[in-house]
Amino acid sequence: MEMSKQMPVAYVDAFFDFYVNGSLDESAVRATVQDITGTPPRTFRQWAEAHASAFA
Repeated sequence: MEMSKQMPVAYVDAFFDFYVNGSLDESAVRATVQDITGTPPRTFRQWAEAHASAFA
């Protein structure tokens, strides 16, 4: 069944724009990690590079 038959075309377009192009990112950046640990948060890339040997 076509999505556009179930919801407005604008929603369908936004859905695919998000999943295909990653155009919408409403992720809130919070200071929780730093508030709790006293250390600034790292990106996933930084974490992965620091732990790469665990996956070798």
